[in-house]
Amino acid sequence: MNLTHRRSFRAILSVIFLDNLGLTVVYPLFTPLVLMPVFTLLPEHSPLSFRIILLGILIAVFPFAQFIAGPFIGHLADIKGRKFTFTLALIGEAIGFIITGLAIQFMSYPFLILGRIVSGFCAGNMTLCLSAISDMSPEVKQRSRNFGIVASVAGISFVVAIVIGGTLSNTTINRFFNSAIPFWAITALCLINVGIIRSYFTETLLLKQEASHSLKRAVTQISTIFKTSDLKFLYPLFFFFMLGWIITLQFLSSFLIEHFVGTKWTITITFISIGLAWCIGNMGVNRLLVPFLKPKPLLFLALLGSTFFLFVASEAHNFLLFFHFMLFGGLFASLAWTHCLSLISISAPENLQGKILGLNQSVATLSMALAPLFGGMIGEFDIRTIYLFASCSLLISIIILVCFNLKNLKNHF
Repeated sequence: MNLTHRRSFRAILSVIFLDNLGLTVVYPLFTPLVLMPVFTLLPEHSPLSFRIILLGILIAVFPFAQFIAGPFIGHLADIKGRKFTFTLALIGEAIGFIITGLAIQFMSYPFLILGRIVSGFCAGNMTLCLSAISDMSPEVKQRSRNFGIVASVAGISFVVAIVIGGTLSNTTINRFFNSAIPFWAITALCLINVGIIRSYFTETLLLKQEASHSLKRAVTQISTIFKTSDLKFLYPLFFFFMLGWIITLQFLSSFLIEHFVGTKWTITITFISIGLAWCIGNMGVNRLLVPFLKPKPLLFLALLGSTFFLFVASEAHNFLLFFHFMLFGGLFASLAWTHCLSLISISAPENLQGKILGLNQSVATLSMALAPLFGGMIGEFDIRTIYLFASCSLLISIIILVCFNLKNLKNHF
């Protein structure tokens, strides 16, 4: 990677950090705002069941907006370039976070929904980031290493988001702090990122005059690719992997509270430790394995490891055992995310990277939107069954991978 690409790559990592910050900073903020009557976001007499429904909607609209926006942003990046689309999306995110901050300041639930929709729609930046990284990483091993760095940055931003959200909204630390402050901080980061992209990012897409700008034609091309490439198995594989892992994280607090009498401190430490394990998996373990193993064997081992450790964690009756099993589960899950993404990118032609990775982002955000629904229905019986369901979801992704490889082996002979 030359000097220009290195500068562009660092600018992309800054955008990825921001996107994940905007997605996860709400975890310590929205629950008390919606569920606690002391806040006036909802009428004081609203029953708890109604508040829980509205909380679920509030959390789900961000990934749902990402799901809708992914293919469109990917298409725009393929016809207008990465730099133009980055700038447009970052400005849109800043507007969304401003609306969110004002909605919290004035305690308006409808405007809070609007703010999350706008910021979620424009947070399809992950599509742009992965497309640009693919442009700069023609070699398979280099692409896997770079996607591993992306996963590490996402893990770091998860930890930072929990700290920022919990600290800047805590009035006991400073009387000027409140739940809107984190969104003002993220708005400032958005504007800083616009400057970083404009100054340090060099366009990675070689725009061709003869390239078709027709979305209909692009859809036809993608349909053809699905019939002739690995994508027809990689997308469902990625969906079931993401569904299992997202459910694991979303119901981690509930599991700790019910089975280990988890305190706020133990819950926070567990989340932060899993985030750090995710980073170690890609910054350390992935770099050691990439020179010796191809993406498919690495993906199989990573899925197998994450499934195993998630299952044994669900059966652990001791918190320390559960904690360490979850750390290993997070480490293997980070490797699975990286190499599934790498295989999807490798399977796509260069001129359709944006659209293919846009669809991939839509698959990921669809799993984020469905995870609370599935987890809520299953959790009515026993919170432990949620983790068994998550393990089964990861197991399905392994079965898809094995069946596809067996089919390829049979066709080879």
